[in-house]
Amino acid sequence: MDDYAPRRCRLTFPPHAIDPSLAEAGRRLFAAEARFVAGAPSPSALPPEGLPEIAFVGRSNVGKSSLVNALTGRRMLARISNTPGRTRQINFFDLGGRLMLVDLPGYGYAEAPKSAVRSWTSLVRHYLQTRAALRRVCLLIDSRHGIKEIDRP
Repeated sequence: MDDYAPRRCRLTFPPHAIDPSLAEAGRRLFAAEARFVAGAPSPSALPPEGLPEIAFVGRSNVGKSSLVNALTGRRMLARISNTPGRTRQINFFDLGGRLMLVDLPGYGYAEAPKSAVRSWTSLVRHYLQTRAALRRVCLLIDSRHGIKEIDRP
C-alpha cells in the first residue's frame, strides 16, 4: 500500500475513559449547524469577540481547513487546496452559537509572494497575542514528517 494513501482509522476508548455526559455534549456540539462568519485579512477586519475561540495552527497544507470540515461534518465549509498557502486570512466558523472555530493561515513554505506571507504571519501573531476570546490553540503536525524546528516556539 502506498505510504501516502489515505487510511481510515477509528479511535476506541474503554467505556470508563469518557464520561457519558461529556461525550453526549461533544456529540451535540459538533452536530450543531456550522457557518462561515468572517475572513479577516487584517487586524482591523477581525470580527467582534464573543464566543470562545479554538484556533488551529500548523505548517502550510498540514490539514487545518480539512480538520474544520471534518469536525463540522461539512466537506466544503472551509476551502481546501493542494496548494501550500491557500488560506491567506483568518477564517472564523460559528459552531451552533456556542463556539468559534478559527482556521489560521499556515506557516513555512507557501506558493505566495513573500510580502503576502509576511503580512499574514504578522496577522496571525497579532491574533494569537491579543485575542481575549481565544481559549485554545491546537498545533497540527503532519505525522509523516513529525515535529520540525519551525513547529517549536
